[in-house]
Amino acid sequence: MSNIILQGGIPLQGEVEVGGSVNSAIKLIIASLYSAEDVVLYNIPKVKSISSELKILQDLGGEYEWISNNTLRINNSKLHKFEISEILGKNLMTSFLFAGPLLYRFGEATIPLPETGYDSISKFTQSWAQFGIQINFDKDFLYLRSDNSKSGRVEFLNPSHTATDNAILSSIFVAGESTIINISEEVEVLDLINFLNQIGANITFENKKVLKIKGVTHFSGGEFSCVSDSSEVVFFSVLALLTNGNILIKNIDKNNLNSFISFLNKLGADYEIPSGTELRIWNKGRIFDSFDIHISTFPNLISSFTPFLTVLATHCKGSSSIKDFSYKDKFDYAYLLKKMMAKIKIYESGKDYQPCEIIITGPTKLTTIQIELPNPKHSLVLLLASLTIDNQVQLANTEFLDYYFENVLDKISQLGSKIIL
Repeated sequence: MSNIILQGGIPLQGEVEVGGSVNSAIKLIIASLYSAEDVVLYNIPKVKSISSELKILQDLGGEYEWISNNTLRINNSKLHKFEISEILGKNLMTSFLFAGPLLYRFGEATIPLPETGYDSISKFTQSWAQFGIQINFDKDFLYLRSDNSKSGRVEFLNPSHTATDNAILSSIFVAGESTIINISEEVEVLDLINFLNQIGANITFENKKVLKIKGVTHFSGGEFSCVSDSSEVVFFSVLALLTNGNILIKNIDKNNLNSFISFLNKLGADYEIPSGTELRIWNKGRIFDSFDIHISTFPNLISSFTPFLTVLATHCKGSSSIKDFSYKDKFDYAYLLKKMMAKIKIYESGKDYQPCEIIITGPTKLTTIQIELPNPKHSLVLLLASLTIDNQVQLANTEFLDYYFENVLDKISQLGSKIIL
């Protein structure tokens, strides 16, 4: 356990460079297993989530090297194993994305089942079945074979990011033409498609929601740059607004932030975009009016923005509404903010793809003297909330902050935050 003390309530100013998207980088690393040649990936964040995937790759026989700070060279020419270790993969939902590359390389794949069991991974198994992949399982592992693989048609009732990734990764080597309908449109999905096409796949868009995939038998090496993390842009933007700061955020991709820029316009926030890779945002003591937003899938506001916008809402005048139409339990973090005296009403449906809503009433001064960060998923929103409090806050389990944003404590320190180790 690691502990720090933060002095909140300080206007944060200066420059910060956001890292690559963890969600994209993970898929690119997994997709690299299709090639037996060198693959060089740029803008890869050095965080614990990436380290977990690299441990699996290395255990399978792959080799990697950080050739510069955020540049990763991977070579999978010595891949010799098709079973993902239970120790390394049981608690990683992304373990199932290794199935496609392993089936291509070995004709079979063995992947540990999560504690929630076989039924909880139906969004993966349904796609594999459509591609003729043989599926068996016991209480611990899933066993896949591609002896009788065939082209297929997968149609998602509701778009799912990970399910789309899996369908793509599991079909690009299958003979014939496959179709994937109602895909998720996140920029990380487009990153995966562009990378796979660069190393030899044949993936085309029939329209923005439908993919056509012609199976190929050879994949080459290549170089590719991972998209920047839009959620980190939102984190530092909200930080500037809440601390009455002035922050220049670098290494952004403006084209992936249109929904957030539209939100800033409706909010009336002060910002400028000096270039397609920079966003400057500031606040001179203004308290914003409440807002109502719907969270769905890209190109709209997405769920990973929601925790940070919730903290912003606690400091706005009136009652703000945030509705999410994707997965249940998206508002788990709100219960933690309520312990910091946030005025939040939570309405959860208990089922995926049914409307969930929170009502946040402000402005409210959040308060606490000690926070035990519970897990990687909720740590960043609690860090953001802590930085708005006008006194010292002790944070425990700060190692959880290293899973998604690279060097986030160093970055806020460089912006003027006072951190006592």
